[in-house]
Amino acid sequence: MDALRVRCYNVRFGGAILISIPDRTSAGNPITRHILIDVGNVLSGAGGQDELFAPVVQDIESQLHGRPLDLYVMTHEHLDHIQGLPYVHARLGADLRARHAWLTASAAPDYYDRHPEAQRRLDALRQAYTRIEGFLAASPGLLTPALQAVLYNNDPRRTADCVDFLRAVGRQTWYVYRGYDISRRPGLRDARLEIWAPEEDVSIYYNPVLPMALNAPADFSLALDTLSPPAGVDAGAFYNLVEMRRRGFMDNLLAIDRAANNTSVVFSLEWHGWRLLFAGDAETRSWQTMSRQGVLRPVHFLKVSHHGSFNGLPPAPILDTLLPQPAPDGRPRYAVVSTFPETYNNVPAAAVLEELASRCTLRSTLDVPDGAFLDIVFPP
Repeated sequence: MDALRVRCYNVRFGGAILISIPDRTSAGNPITRHILIDVGNVLSGAGGQDELFAPVVQDIESQLHGRPLDLYVMTHEHLDHIQGLPYVHARLGADLRARHAWLTASAAPDYYDRHPEAQRRLDALRQAYTRIEGFLAASPGLLTPALQAVLYNNDPRRTADCVDFLRAVGRQTWYVYRGYDISRRPGLRDARLEIWAPEEDVSIYYNPVLPMALNAPADFSLALDTLSPPAGVDAGAFYNLVEMRRRGFMDNLLAIDRAANNTSVVFSLEWHGWRLLFAGDAETRSWQTMSRQGVLRPVHFLKVSHHGSFNGLPPAPILDTLLPQPAPDGRPRYAVVSTFPETYNNVPAAAVLEELASRCTLRSTLDVPDGAFLDIVFPP
């Protein structure tokens, strides 16, 4: 193989990417190195269909020819990115192993012992999650499919089991962050990897928990009879939204979701003049932090963050750095979004896709059948 290839698999609302890189052994012989990123999808609704993992893993195995992966990357601790490999191990007996594994810094078993402020903020978020989960269990009329997806995706009990499994995927496992020494890991000779995010101290991504009135009387803060739905908006859905906002839990649930997204491992891969960026589900705060740290560069490939959400799209000045117009070297540029409609509210967002399509060739996993892949090729 003489071209670098990126396979972005359609796992519905989730992520699974295989990067195949022409490289050399220590003796100078040609070899193809393989990097696998994530593998997972949501646990509820049409966006989560676990049967898709079988053809995905079978295709990955066909590319490995009996060798282990050179690197496995777990970007962050959300089930739509991490539950696939534990699933195929338990249900299908399939085991993908790697010489090296990168997991996001905060997945280290002793991370919160070493970072007490991050522990304090995480505890507050998890306590909020438990209260929200209990409230919604007792208020099924408020539980929409999108809310169910967010709840499942952030379930700390299920997440912990998957992370524990993924810690053992690599023969050697590192918990990485910007500035972490990745030299000789995984030993690429003709390509260069660079970690752009997250920061080592992930407490910067954890917002304080907002007050919640989950047991307050109905007139706590908003008198519902003074509000009316806008024209064309379903009255029941409108009042449900007002009730959720009144009780304060919607903002907290989204803050919990954002906190994990912003701990995503974001890394670039440079090969023969091409620069590819794999952004996990980094949201606005992570993008802004990367900008302040001065790590951003123009890229030829962007894995679109958070399935095409507004929060996943880099702010305009940052997007101008990543995908400037016109392209600085005239080479083709691509963005790939892995998504599925009607899973999270307004994801993928049409305006996000339009903005990316105005700057580069936009590809979507929706354009290929379930379990199949988009194949992006970068010649030497």
